[in-house]
Amino acid sequence: DGQGGRLAGERYQISTRPWLYELSKKYGRNITKLNEIPTEEFDILEQNGVDIVWMMGIWKLGEYGLEFDRNNTYENVMPDWSIEDVIGSPFAITEYTCNPELGTDDDIYNLRTELRQRGMKLMLDFVPNHSAHDCPLSDSDIYMYIRDPDSSHEVDRYNSRGIAYGSDIGHRPWKDVIQWNYFDSKTIETMTKNFVKVLTLADAVRCDVAYLVLNDVFENAWSYELNYYQYTKPEEEFWSVAIKAAREVNKDAIILAESYYDEYSKQLLDLGFDYVYDKPLLDNLLLTTNDVKEFLRSKTNESWDKACHFVENHDEQRIVFKTEGNYKKAMAAGTIGATVGGMIFMNHGQWEGKRNKLDVHLRRATYETDNLEVKNYYKKLNQVLLEPAFRSSNFYYIDNMAGDKKDDFISYIKEEGDNHYLVVVNYSDNQGCATVPIYNIKGYKYCLLHEALSDQEYIKTITEVKNGMQICLDAWESQIFQYNY
Repeated sequence: DGQGGRLAGERYQISTRPWLYELSKKYGRNITKLNEIPTEEFDILEQNGVDIVWMMGIWKLGEYGLEFDRNNTYENVMPDWSIEDVIGSPFAITEYTCNPELGTDDDIYNLRTELRQRGMKLMLDFVPNHSAHDCPLSDSDIYMYIRDPDSSHEVDRYNSRGIAYGSDIGHRPWKDVIQWNYFDSKTIETMTKNFVKVLTLADAVRCDVAYLVLNDVFENAWSYELNYYQYTKPEEEFWSVAIKAAREVNKDAIILAESYYDEYSKQLLDLGFDYVYDKPLLDNLLLTTNDVKEFLRSKTNESWDKACHFVENHDEQRIVFKTEGNYKKAMAAGTIGATVGGMIFMNHGQWEGKRNKLDVHLRRATYETDNLEVKNYYKKLNQVLLEPAFRSSNFYYIDNMAGDKKDDFISYIKEEGDNHYLVVVNYSDNQGCATVPIYNIKGYKYCLLHEALSDQEYIKTITEVKNGMQICLDAWESQIFQYNY
């Protein structure tokens, strides 16, 4: 498509330092460095069909953020937390060099090599909107930050030095970080260099709150300060400049934007991003079955292709928590999130049915055992997701189902060339049946269908399948049929 890094498939998010803490417990030895990760862990990811590993939180942090976080309480997410569990936010970055606790930039390079040897790519963070309070540039080049015009140092907007806290659109301050000034030319130059560096060490990048540094968004958020210091809007968007520079050193880079607004998502794609977040899918999966159906009906192949689908990540409560402990519903949501197309995002712990959130400031979550039913389910699903149909944008929603329970069922076809799959999900609390037609089934009188999750094969008449074969499912059960094979 001319942008470089288009690669549909599965990404796996890992919070790096908590993962190393977990591996230390698993292997019974202290594992704190990237070069100490047992290589069999990469083999496990490869076997589960992962294309890209997002190692979140690999960059250098400062003491300010760590002390700030240690003065907070985390009882709501982990009642037995201690000061030793607090490791600092991965989004309070002082420099785009490897966190010394994890190793060196060479170790990042070696990590990428290990993944590449297994056919996987490395994704790293880029946090454009803000830096740590103790970023060296906040002392040497304070004008690169948004500053208080009248020295009021309003406590919810500026720190004691008069530098604005990092903020989102609604001006909810993140007080552990400070706000870059994207109308300053040196800021643009510096952050472009940082962005390029990330993509010299990694194959892919996830850009935190990418929409906040769009020129119009930034101007609306900081007009008071920008007008006072007589800044004018840059002629180009930062992302246009940065992505062009990055593709000169890594033309195949895969660039993902965190974005929650359709208008900004479209703009980000136009500026060169390969994918944008699809939070609305998750939101609808937590509503009614009809809401899910209406959302799926509204999507085009192009919109699926450039969207990043997920049912949980580091910002969200886990899907098992959001479904109030209903593991079967969590699996049904996970099935839809993973099979609609585009970029699939799985979160570390999702495969094991974890319910307890891992707070980004902590090295661990409240202990819980794996759910074996969820674990076995994802083991099967991940193998299905290797099929070309699920790495394609081709999506056909089936709207002409019949039967008493048709309103509880969600079904669609995924295909790529000769690879065809029918996905059927009973997205309800009730067992039921519906008749589901396959419009492009091939054959003279009979045909074979292979249900991939149970590894069962069925012989059906062509007439039955075209008119609608009866499928009976338990509450929240999914089936994925291969056909024309």
